[in-house]
Amino acid sequence: MTNAHEMMQVLLDQVASGQLTRRRFLAVAGAAGLTAGLSAAAADQAFAAGDNQAANQAKLEGAYDYIVVGAGASGAIVAGELSKTGAKVLVVESGGADTAPTIGNPSIWFYNVGGPLDWKLPIAPVPQLNNRKFNMALGHVLGGGSSINAMVWSRGLARDYDAWERRGAKGWAFKDVLPTYKAQEDWEGGANQWRGAGGPVHIRRPGDPHPTAPAFIEAARQMGFPILDDTNDPVRAGAGYINMNIAADGTRVSSARAFLRPNLDRPNLTLALNTNVTKVLFEGDRASGVELVTGDGVRNVQATREVILSAGTVNGAKLLMLSGIGDAAQLQKLGIKPVANLRGVGQNLQDHVLVSGVVYQYKGKMPDRPADSNAVEAEVYFSSGIDGHTTDINLVLEQLPIATPEAAARFGATPPGEGFTIAPALIQPTSRGHVRLASADWRDAPVIEGNHLGTDRDLAAIVRAIEAARELGSKAALDGVREAEVVPGPKAASRRDLVDLARTAAASFGHAVGTAKIGTGADAVVDSELRVHGLRGLRVADASVMPSIISGPTNAPAFMIGGRAADLIKAAT
Repeated sequence: MTNAHEMMQVLLDQVASGQLTRRRFLAVAGAAGLTAGLSAAAADQAFAAGDNQAANQAKLEGAYDYIVVGAGASGAIVAGELSKTGAKVLVVESGGADTAPTIGNPSIWFYNVGGPLDWKLPIAPVPQLNNRKFNMALGHVLGGGSSINAMVWSRGLARDYDAWERRGAKGWAFKDVLPTYKAQEDWEGGANQWRGAGGPVHIRRPGDPHPTAPAFIEAARQMGFPILDDTNDPVRAGAGYINMNIAADGTRVSSARAFLRPNLDRPNLTLALNTNVTKVLFEGDRASGVELVTGDGVRNVQATREVILSAGTVNGAKLLMLSGIGDAAQLQKLGIKPVANLRGVGQNLQDHVLVSGVVYQYKGKMPDRPADSNAVEAEVYFSSGIDGHTTDINLVLEQLPIATPEAAARFGATPPGEGFTIAPALIQPTSRGHVRLASADWRDAPVIEGNHLGTDRDLAAIVRAIEAARELGSKAALDGVREAEVVPGPKAASRRDLVDLARTAAASFGHAVGTAKIGTGADAVVDSELRVHGLRGLRVADASVMPSIISGPTNAPAFMIGGRAADLIKAAT
């Protein structure tokens, strides 16, 4: 791959979203020598989309059939798919266009975390993590997390979804969600019982893996783990190359690129960027629209059919509460008039725990990562043995040295300039947190009580994961790429030292779910068709609806939830 592919995609993104004029596009593409490889069909579609969006954005209408709040991993899909019905759709995104260079180059996604495209929402310090301060990485840009994070496509276990159904999420068992996954996928290996081909999301394994990746997988084999040809057929214990939603030409396949941009030329679809929704409006028990804040001030826009909240696990819970949906007693204390007394809003917060990390000095100079690399190319799933779960632990190979300052200080080691990390992750936590309002002012960040490693079980499991990471890192298969373990290094000689590593190096994996869960109990927020309990015309469609977290990153499930939400909404009309 050359950077020309991604440069062209970025320019087409800018044109299609109305951020770049046709004349300016031709001037920039010509100066960069990109026009020779430009597809006429792609250019025509982008030009039509850009003209359409420029006109639509210049004059927002007073009413739309559907208003989708958030154009992230789920919302971009909901909006794009609903536009195909001919209904008038407004999708509102608080962030800007997805055109930053750190989005365009998949191999440097980590520069987005903590940067201007990240909400950078602080997590309340907790004693079990030594009251350290860290943030939850959440995309604040078109495409959301699918634009800023690593492109890891992992569905999780079949048993994860079957557990959802047992807990009241009727129709969300693995057999029910698998068709949506298959319809969205364009798997490099072709369609089979588990995988789809021909969909808009191209998925592949690393074509030219970094030397650390095959060494990592062979080390896993030496530990006795099975080696998986495809880690999604279905996810199970074992090691293999990560599935990446990166196109064959090396470009990022975000939800915005795959599902929204191809539909932006439809006159019935309007994308509003850099626009905040401050509350959902109601007429009685029916959601009638939203209140928007733009550069031109505050205005109300009506939804004649439905409002769909795809604002994410944290900001979605915040918006529900600001709109009067949540624990009525708590809302009244903040001066918010309750619309629906749903005590589960903001509760049941779950997140994977990532330890940064077990760091190694590379032997010699680290080879450059190709631009189409994830910088995360291999992993192993296994059981900690703490309880009966078969895959509650994930070891992730990160082809860069990552350690928290607190861990480096505790073990007296500085991460090397030439290094890699085996990062232990807890992917089936028993700890639960919550999100609550800091005030009734929409501009104030919500309070995130993550409660990471909040149970003895979770601490024991992550310590076992650290032990496994160090064991894997010591295997002979890594001798050719590993000089020495630097963090925690020789100063970690006891279990107490490993507990200290867990407490000084564990943080959010950025995989928050669960604050508006599907179900039928008193703490459920939406029903199995994603409709908010007790209200009409309002659905939630993003990772917040998961009753429990899946055994893997939440990118692919967020795509699936967006696709299923669109199908459910279309079926209801």
